[in-house]
Amino acid sequence: MLKNILKVLALAFLISTFSSAATIQDGYNELKAGNTLEAMNIFKYNCEKGAFAGCYNLGTIYYQGKYIEKNYQKAFENFEKACKEGHELACFSQAIMYENGQGTQKNLAKAIELYEKSCEKQNGSACYNLGNLYDKQNDSFNAVDYLTKACSLNHAKACYNLAIKYYNEDSVEYLPKKAHNLYEKACKLNYAKACYNLSTLYLDGKYFEKDIGKARGYLRKACDLKLKIACEELQK
Repeated sequence: MLKNILKVLALAFLISTFSSAATIQDGYNELKAGNTLEAMNIFKYNCEKGAFAGCYNLGTIYYQGKYIEKNYQKAFENFEKACKEGHELACFSQAIMYENGQGTQKNLAKAIELYEKSCEKQNGSACYNLGNLYDKQNDSFNAVDYLTKACSLNHAKACYNLAIKYYNEDSVEYLPKKAHNLYEKACKLNYAKACYNLSTLYLDGKYFEKDIGKARGYLRKACDLKLKIACEELQK
């Protein structure tokens, strides 16, 4: 009897030792090795023990559907748990789900609240998404404000969208030089369409001195970034 009890205690000790040693990094390693269920068990264990990166990782697996079948409801539940404990990327992911009605009812007010939370923590994508949401609601002031913040955080598409606004006088003052600078920043961040638009500015010579060399340089970069129209222009 005593021998059996000792065996059980020894087994329990081994399981406890294994579980406590199963870190988030172990979960990543298992996922990388193709052991999806083992990785998910490790993430779940860590989530339940208060390591909320585990909840976030579980949510990401359920959301992406890369390793297992997509399950938006489970993704949302895990993101929500991690977000409540201050996991910024989980709050951002939850905001996306609120915006699109994935795994929960669509709730733009809640999406904005969570995007703001992430944006305050310097998440450029959250600031960008906020800018787009406000743009759709015809709130130009907030749209430009959040796109500007996203651009300052090196979100290439935010810089590009702002450039278009300043060049087309869309809810902002017409400032072609500012548009140029924003296109230039987006191009340096490898946003192909920004490089292409810069090339057109130097080709038409309407607001900037015509410069075929610069124009072709920007076209070449846009083409290198796989923008088909830029490659076609280079062939002419």
